[in-house]
Amino acid sequence: CDSGDVKPALKYLAQDNHDLSIIDYDGDASMVLTTSFVKITERLMEDCYDTEHAAEVCGLSADIITNIANEIADIAFSQTIEIDVPWQDHLGRQFDKMVGRPVSFHAMRGISAHYNGFQTCRALHLLQMLIGAIDCPGGFRYKAPYPKTIPPAPKPAGKPEHITAGQPLTGMPLGFPTAPEDLIVDEHGNPNRIDKAFSWEAPLAVHGMLHTVIRNAYNRDPYSLDVLMMYMANMAWNSSMNTSETIDMLTAKDDKTGEYIIPKIIYSDAFYSETVAYADLIIPDTTYLERFDCISTLDRPIGSPEALCDSIRQPVIQPDRNVRAFQDVIIELAARLQLPAFTNDNGTAKFKNYADYIVNHQRGHHVGPLVGWRGEDGKSVGIGAPNPDQLKSYQNNGCFFEHHFAPEELYFKYTNRAYLEKAKKLGLRGDVLPVIMQPYSEILQKFRLTACLAEQGLGNISVPKKDRKRIIEFCDPIPFWYTLFEDEKYIEFPITALTQRPMTMYHSWGSQNAWLRQIIGANKIYLHPDLAQEYNMKQDDWIMIESYHQKIRAQVHISHVSERNTIWTWNAIGKRRGAWALDANADEANLGFLLNHLIHDMLPDESYSNSDPITGQAAWFDTRVKISKCTADTQETLPLLPIMKDIEKHAVGYHHQDLAYGKQWKQKKMSDYKERIIS
Repeated sequence: CDSGDVKPALKYLAQDNHDLSIIDYDGDASMVLTTSFVKITERLMEDCYDTEHAAEVCGLSADIITNIANEIADIAFSQTIEIDVPWQDHLGRQFDKMVGRPVSFHAMRGISAHYNGFQTCRALHLLQMLIGAIDCPGGFRYKAPYPKTIPPAPKPAGKPEHITAGQPLTGMPLGFPTAPEDLIVDEHGNPNRIDKAFSWEAPLAVHGMLHTVIRNAYNRDPYSLDVLMMYMANMAWNSSMNTSETIDMLTAKDDKTGEYIIPKIIYSDAFYSETVAYADLIIPDTTYLERFDCISTLDRPIGSPEALCDSIRQPVIQPDRNVRAFQDVIIELAARLQLPAFTNDNGTAKFKNYADYIVNHQRGHHVGPLVGWRGEDGKSVGIGAPNPDQLKSYQNNGCFFEHHFAPEELYFKYTNRAYLEKAKKLGLRGDVLPVIMQPYSEILQKFRLTACLAEQGLGNISVPKKDRKRIIEFCDPIPFWYTLFEDEKYIEFPITALTQRPMTMYHSWGSQNAWLRQIIGANKIYLHPDLAQEYNMKQDDWIMIESYHQKIRAQVHISHVSERNTIWTWNAIGKRRGAWALDANADEANLGFLLNHLIHDMLPDESYSNSDPITGQAAWFDTRVKISKCTADTQETLPLLPIMKDIEKHAVGYHHQDLAYGKQWKQKKMSDYKERIIS
């Protein structure tokens, strides 16, 4: 607090009743300095977190909320689990047993895919910290290779000084900013990336913001594109918000030149998805059954709390058409472009294909995509020189590898000395320092203080004027809950509308499987019986669903698996007519529908993308709607977009008109099948 720059920022915060209590200010700030736990307690004692108020907001009774809280506390502190395994923490303190608080909960899209998702998730994790239910017996546990260092080490690259013609980017396109200096912005604080990730609009967008790219490219903000290249991202349909308008943006032309605003689109997919129609160059991909894949600890591993695990996929069949795995295509393209990481000193390709890349690529010294059977002799785990027979070892072991942790390494991995030393030995960490959790986020406070200074015309970091108050409000170092924008402005839309993926469908690809189509060939909108009764609706009625942005029509399914004021449906079932080599009369195209049409990709005032203001997570689940019953003669969904061009003459196979598995058996004599079986 001795810094001349910091004092004005602290005063600014205190005036707005933020984190600090200033006793007096006469040119020198005299402040009451308190611990983060005191500040957290003060926050949670505010009226907005009162049980009665919470009950009004979330729809549960105050008694239920109180009972849940009491049950969590009772189980955590009165019903502990003890395992008689001695262990030692990072400070060398010895414990004779592992004590666990058996309360476990998990956060993912259900609470994160909202405009307030990041801070809501932080509140949940704060509760885990307060009751000590992290990586303990009975509590939430880390799956290998986690926990990582907090914050993780890589910073995002993309500033002008990171980019040199003919040389690789000096770092990763995605990373973890820890201060305003790490943002990918220009000298005025404006975004440098087409998705605006790592800018003041979304400073901690560690996954990037693919859902904003087409809109930004259409607006030429922050710049125009020459080529947009996408892989397996069905952005003209179920992978985008605001689907109908996104399609318009993909085909929009410049009024002055008559040329497409997005001049060229390169797209790779295994099937004729809705996005293929908008591509200038199509790179046909294989399916996952026809190629090698690597489920790596460097990406999204399959590890467990008990073991470090990874796996591969191997080709089950060879492609019967002129296609190549997209990974192979990218690697060859990189070699043809003479990218240094993909070529040898003499200019030849460093990798034959993706399988060769899996084995021989090294992210760090002797650290590669796979952790198993490393080293020239294949006996090392985690760290080791490339092993030319590594893939064979995986194939001989069912394409799977696991390395089990010892009993004393299984819990409290954030401070467990035995685990930290093992993790470094395996190449999962670069040190044996503990993972320090932050109830009060110093990183968020850095962004906030910088915005405070900029608002007063101080500091040496530019923060765009339009972003300052937003950063000050949302980059709060203590978790808090705030009302969604649509809840405040669009009260005439009283119902929440959600989508989720069915287990039988991933990224629409299940449409190519006649067996899966029999399970779900058309989706409906699920309503709670009380809501259906309020609107005089019965099973299989048709309803109009309208957001402030768009409207759709769908068929009703009344079910108790819905919250009273929430309607929902399966995503990726509804298809556009003519896509996926389905018959134009297929149920998916005429009875199925896509809720994405209702979801605007921008906030209602068009100021920012419809995303969490800190992480840039797409706010898929904030859509508010109103519903009305349709007339009795309605029999199809809306919108019904024009039928896509029929490509049957170009496609392999045929339109899936018949869904009855086994029907083909009746078309031939059973003796033919008996003869095959015998042979």
